Amino acid sequence: MDRDPLRDALQDAGLTSYQADAYITLLEQGMMPAVAVAKRCSVPVSQIYDVLRALERMDYIETFDQDKLHARPREPITVLRELRSRSELMNSAADAIEDRWEQPAVSDHKVSVVKHEETVIDRARDLIRDAESFIELSATVDQFRTLTNALEDARDRGVITKVAVYGVDLEAQLATVSFEETVTELRACRIPGPFLLVADRTQTCFTPNDWANRPFGVLIDDYILSFIFHWYFQTGVWALWETVYEDTDPPYIYMTLEEFVQDVAPLWRDGATVAVTVDGTWADTNDACEITGVVTDIGYPGVYRSEGRPSFEEVAGFLQLTLAADGDLYSVGGWGTVYEDIEAVQITLEAIEFDEPNSGESADGDDVSAAALESEDD
Repeated sequence: MDRDPLRDALQDAGLTSYQADAYITLLEQGMMPAVAVAKRCSVPVSQIYDVLRALERMDYIETFDQDKLHARPREPITVLRELRSRSELMNSAADAIEDRWEQPAVSDHKVSVVKHEETVIDRARDLIRDAESFIELSATVDQFRTLTNALEDARDRGVITKVAVYGVDLEAQLATVSFEETVTELRACRIPGPFLLVADRTQTCFTPNDWANRPFGVLIDDYILSFIFHWYFQTGVWALWETVYEDTDPPYIYMTLEEFVQDVAPLWRDGATVAVTVDGTWADTNDACEITGVVTDIGYPGVYRSEGRPSFEEVAGFLQLTLAADGDLYSVGGWGTVYEDIEAVQITLEAIEFDEPNSGESADGDDVSAAALESEDD
């Protein structure tokens, strides 16, 4: 029996279209992560967790946690009995279930709206476990606690994790959490706000939390829309509140060009030679690249009029580095670059050196202290 008649038969037996499709996929594939099930059938990723839980309640499948939520079909004795008690179509469907074990097509969903906060948190956990470069997260204390294991795994992989938690006296509320093992930087937000996760510049999870009139969530797989949520995080959450914990050990890695320029521009204006490694993509081809060189110019409105550390407002618009490397000059922009040669994904500070002996000291990336950079705020 082909897939479509089998799905129709299961729907006649009481399953929804999504439940039938997910169940057939698990029969064909065996044990799979929840997200993988969605990618191999017509169920949106935003709804796969609810669909699998419904199938489990009906004893069609069983689910279990194994880093990610996994599912597998139960032995279909009850299913076969019910189907064979029906019409000839149901008997054919039961026979097909016994010997099916292969796959359907994938269905992609860029933006999905879901009904439950739990679905958003489950998806966020999976994205954190899959993250490769950076994570921006704002969450309540309880939401943060539920994600700490996934965040610890991300930190072990070298992922930069910036987390804002809503609440006061977080050291006491999170006394059992090791910040050093869980986050790169943690800030305390005294005003409640939404749950937001931005991962690797393309994936976003959002839910407005308890103050909304009715619960809902948004799951996004899109570069531009994630860019918009990134700027909300930067301006509406991150830039406003004080740091509770920060990893100040080298290497000094920046995930945004804005933060790099805020720290380094005052030293560069004072005559420092700043060496960096930029990991990013070529703007014209989107191919990955890595360039190590010396900063020869920093451009943003008012760069030569401002003194000290530039404000966030000054660097939030046009912002560009010029990098000298291997005899060539490269222009470097941040997330969403349009005119530059390279879109920077990660900037590693390699060294800061002053040519004049009386103007200061020379240091490589392992010796430059975060305190020295932050002193430009004074």
